[in-house]
Amino acid sequence: MKEVQKSVLVNILIVFGLLLFFAVGSFAFWTNDKEVLNVLTLIFLFLQFLFGLTALIFSIKRTHIATHLFMGSLLVVWAILYFLVGNVLTCGIKEFWPVFGFFAGLLLFASGFYKYRKIKFGYLIPSVTLVGMGVWYSFFSFRVIKTSFIVVVKRLGPAFALLLGLFLIVLFFIQKRNKKFVVKDDEIGTFSDEDEEIVKDVE
Repeated sequence: MKEVQKSVLVNILIVFGLLLFFAVGSFAFWTNDKEVLNVLTLIFLFLQFLFGLTALIFSIKRTHIATHLFMGSLLVVWAILYFLVGNVLTCGIKEFWPVFGFFAGLLLFASGFYKYRKIKFGYLIPSVTLVGMGVWYSFFSFRVIKTSFIVVVKRLGPAFALLLGLFLIVLFFIQKRNKKFVVKDDEIGTFSDEDEEIVKDVE
């Protein structure tokens, strides 16, 4: 039962951290007073960082749940990135937003690897997707590609699908050669697996 209570506590911290992150975005959108916005943003980001760091420490020391590790580290990294955008970097959030998805993919992969000590498809595929989308959209948000996004998708969509297929084929052969990369059907490794572990602890 104690493990469930720890898990609930971390979940609460994560929820409050996410609410603070979206609160920062909402204030940035609705508030015109820059001084008030800067003060509120710093307060919210500090609290978000604090909640995320607490959840991260709890996940490493107590719960050992990849979901908590991922969300805690995500809140910490997003708070740092948002602070850099507003105070250090010259670009704005309109240009920088795909980078948040990029780091989400990296942290998701790292959380799964930390939990299982091996690469799991349940984490690898969404991680690669988030990182790929973050890089792809960054080309347009930072104006590296100045052509319209819709035009590029129409022209390069088939090529992208082909590359994705080749990536999956290469990954298949890598698994054949390296036993550490082999994933059995009962070892997919997803967040739902951890929910089952918590239920077993309660029983």
